[in-house]
Amino acid sequence: MLGVVSEGIAPIRVPLRTAVEFGEFIRAARKRAGITQADLAYRLGVSRKWVSEVERGKPTVEFGMVLTALRFLGFTLQATTSPAPAIVVDDLLDALTEGGQA
Repeated sequence: MLGVVSEGIAPIRVPLRTAVEFGEFIRAARKRAGITQADLAYRLGVSRKWVSEVERGKPTVEFGMVLTALRFLGFTLQATTSPAPAIVVDDLLDALTEGGQA
């Protein structure tokens, strides 16, 4: 799972699983910072259209620029592993037996 971590005084962790979640997060962070799409675009050296596409969750934007935008807004990206779901052997055997596969 990917998530962003605030670089401020009180770190926060926000899990992000999809391009749409990334876009929603970047939009919220930009608005919290009090800057417009045009301002962010200028500071990143990209078009306002690019910022708009990221915020809408376009999955084909350049990821390196997304990381730059996150850093500019005061966040870093971290990857963590999600715990594997627990498999209970008895439940698995019961399911296989009920399905006629045992």
